[in-house]
Amino acid sequence: METSASTGNPLVILNPMANRGNMKAYQKLLPQYITQYHAEYRETRLPGHAKDLAQQAAMANREVIVVGGDGTIHEVVNGLLTAGRRVPLGIVAAGSGNDFACNTLKLPRQPVQAIERAFNGHLTSVDAGRVNDTYFANGFSIGMDAEIGALTNHMKNIPLMSGANLYYVAALRKLLFGFQNCPWLTYRIDDGVVEQLIEKRYVLIAVTNGPAYGAGFHINPKADYADGLLDVCVVDYMPLWRVLQLFPGVKKGQHIYERGVTFYRARSIHIESKRPVTLQADGEEARVTSVDAEILPGALWIRI
Repeated sequence: METSASTGNPLVILNPMANRGNMKAYQKLLPQYITQYHAEYRETRLPGHAKDLAQQAAMANREVIVVGGDGTIHEVVNGLLTAGRRVPLGIVAAGSGNDFACNTLKLPRQPVQAIERAFNGHLTSVDAGRVNDTYFANGFSIGMDAEIGALTNHMKNIPLMSGANLYYVAALRKLLFGFQNCPWLTYRIDDGVVEQLIEKRYVLIAVTNGPAYGAGFHINPKADYADGLLDVCVVDYMPLWRVLQLFPGVKKGQHIYERGVTFYRARSIHIESKRPVTLQADGEEARVTSVDAEILPGALWIRI
């Protein structure tokens, strides 16, 4: 990864559909910063647009400021890492969950403070990851929580549903009516340092760079975004009543001592399933039978 000093005007990328389209506060505040920093302002028009804009900016050694939620950040990170150049990145948390920005990087949620930090924060090396053919900032998962994430995406437009409340409702619905779909998997960590080669059933395998997803559920509460390692949480298959007991404690990371829950730190992980399963990476979905993931130490250069 080539680190490049910013040589062009910063590019501000705003997703007007983030946070259900409630972006007027950011659109009102940004013009003064755009004028002050001689920045270019672009709003995304369709899925993939943020990735293309970020990739083009990185190739031109331009700093990028992204205004949006986890999905928009996912696109921008993929654009930057595809370009192969590490340019400064500012993040304004403007989505409903904001797990990477607020729960991993501890960036402010208040719009003025968030914008100020995105333009003037201290540049810090931050890990990223790669899973199959995509990059991720915060993490990915397979199993019930990936199914919950997919259902959460499909329920986002329901009135009064957002953030942790949306995740709770989606989780309960999926657990109560879809628990029979827990996948059968094998996995291998760090080329065989840890191996589970006999197919077993799991509630989930969550691999993260940050501690939380799902609007604040601390699945890997000890994760460190700058330690050069992925944090892995493996939850063995167990009766539904036990999962329902376990679930509320995940919000605060209180599952770390529970029977049937195992944690690892890893540079890479390989997962296989005989049947297609849902993989969720930073909220983006795919159907897979094989997963290869690795950490990319210090791949991002973020203003914090």
